[in-house]
Amino acid sequence: MNTEKLIIQPYEYGYCKQQISELVAAYHSVNDQQTIQTLQTLIKSKTADIFNRDSALEIYWEQFLHTSLTRDKFEKLFNELKAFVVPMNIPTTKQIDKCFRKVKKMQYPDLMATDFTELSYLGWNDSGTNRKYLMRQIDGRFSGIYGSFSPEVQKGHCAICNQISTVSFFLATTKSAGDGTYTKKGNYICTDSNQCNRQLTQLETFNRFWKIISK
Repeated sequence: MNTEKLIIQPYEYGYCKQQISELVAAYHSVNDQQTIQTLQTLIKSKTADIFNRDSALEIYWEQFLHTSLTRDKFEKLFNELKAFVVPMNIPTTKQIDKCFRKVKKMQYPDLMATDFTELSYLGWNDSGTNRKYLMRQIDGRFSGIYGSFSPEVQKGHCAICNQISTVSFFLATTKSAGDGTYTKKGNYICTDSNQCNRQLTQLETFNRFWKIISK
């Protein structure tokens, strides 16, 4: 693998896919060419910081500008673009155990079935204990939080990806500094963490959620 070409973060990939998806939708629903051209200019400007990083990325815009671009072709192009994405590092069993030292009989995620080019964090559910586990890397080191996860699902706002999605209530118990007391903190987040990652287009809300829950 040519690591010099790994220049897109997973959430940036998600952002670009979201933006170009809007463009493809307009191609098949808007008849006014002036409106189409305005939208092309706007979305190209919003994604320029990413697509201008390498000439191999810039050439994709030639295909995105074709008003005949189909949804299938769009998906194929973005599958190709995964070759430029910096994947999340795959944690070992030992690293997972280290993040969740207090957990006994850990149910591990299916790492082999996971596409790490789509992940800004790793999350999985344990339906047997109604828990959700979340892992990410901070300054190159894995960190994890876990908590109870309601089996009741609803449509709502996810505190991680900042999108309207199918969510459940996540509640973690953290130890307060100094006095030894415990505090429960929670919020609604996507039931499916892989889908949440695909919807994640920026890290601000994710970082805010992590800071509040983990402290």
